[in-house]
Amino acid sequence: MSSLKSKPGRDGFTIIEIIISVIIIAITTLTLAKITKQNSTMVDYVTNRLKNELSNTLFLHPDAFNYDKSTKDAYTILASMKIKNDKTKAYLKTLKRKIYTEDDIPTQKMIIPVTLKAIMLQSSFSTRFYRVEP
Repeated sequence: MSSLKSKPGRDGFTIIEIIISVIIIAITTLTLAKITKQNSTMVDYVTNRLKNELSNTLFLHPDAFNYDKSTKDAYTILASMKIKNDKTKAYLKTLKRKIYTEDDIPTQKMIIPVTLKAIMLQSSFSTRFYRVEP
């Protein structure tokens, strides 16, 4: 009969091995948390920028070119549209931009004569737009 004797050696992990594996797991977890936070921040930035760009389009009405170097709300710019909905009016009054218009950009060398106008809308995400007029 063979006797069941335990072989000399290891029966488990040493405290050093456990500490090293806990440190590796902690570093991996912290790295993943940092990457997730960066991605979340980038998604928030892109989302806010897109919302701002969309609301900027409200200021591209031809009347906006009359308000150089002044801050106006979208409701004032779109006054000629005679908006009747009170909720819409209230929302448009909250959207404000500092408006800068530039002199017409010369386009005499172009085959089709057009006027190119530039307008810059200053807000948390400033943007420049160009308008082509015949």
